[in-house]
Amino acid sequence: MYWIVILIGIIILSLSLSNPFYRLLIKKKIKLNIILEIILRFILFLLAFIIIFLGLYLESI
Repeated sequence: MYWIVILIGIIILSLSLSNPFYRLLIKKKIKLNIILEIILRFILFLLAFIIIFLGLYLESI
């Protein structure tokens, strides 16, 4: 169970950090200006860390 949570967090993290992956999944569907794109990527980055640490917490229980 916790491996699925960690894997989802890693996918979201790679989505926020990898430019080709971001362009493939998000930029094709949603056209944003540069400020909103930076904010979206930062929110995805923070969300990914929260999800990864949630998965690590569930593993330690």
